[in-house]
Amino acid sequence: MPRPFAEASIDIDAPPAHVWAVMLDLARYHEWNPFIVAIDHAGAPALGGALRLHVRWNDGTGASSGEEITELVAPEGERAGRLAYRFTGPLPAFGLVRATRVQQVAPLPGERCRYFTREEFTGLLTRFLPLAKVQDGFDRHARALKARAEALAAAQGGR
Repeated sequence: MPRPFAEASIDIDAPPAHVWAVMLDLARYHEWNPFIVAIDHAGAPALGGALRLHVRWNDGTGASSGEEITELVAPEGERAGRLAYRFTGPLPAFGLVRATRVQQVAPLPGERCRYFTREEFTGLLTRFLPLAKVQDGFDRHARALKARAEALAAAQGGR
């Protein structure tokens, strides 16, 4: 039986380093991201670091979740950058809902890159997840990341 998941992908006309910088500037998500509207965190993103994501669904309601950064590899040369974090708290501790979101920034020719994200869900309560809302949020997040990174790259003469 396939696991439920959400994913999104978009090509961005900006260098991977510009996109990566936008992704790791957690304090500014409220300025550009219509899905993840705030992130509570202590200091710069780091492996093992704790995050609390505040999301806004397309119907205007919201939710928050605790996360732990499990992968943090900056893009360099031909190597893709990867940021991954896993859902924390009682639901995953008891196997009710487990999930890890992976976000990747892969270089493309000509100072461009491809952003990709995927989150797969497992556990006894996955059938109750608002999967369509998560998918919509990932789509909105990808489009907003593209717009933000391209605008910053253009302002900095990076493309």
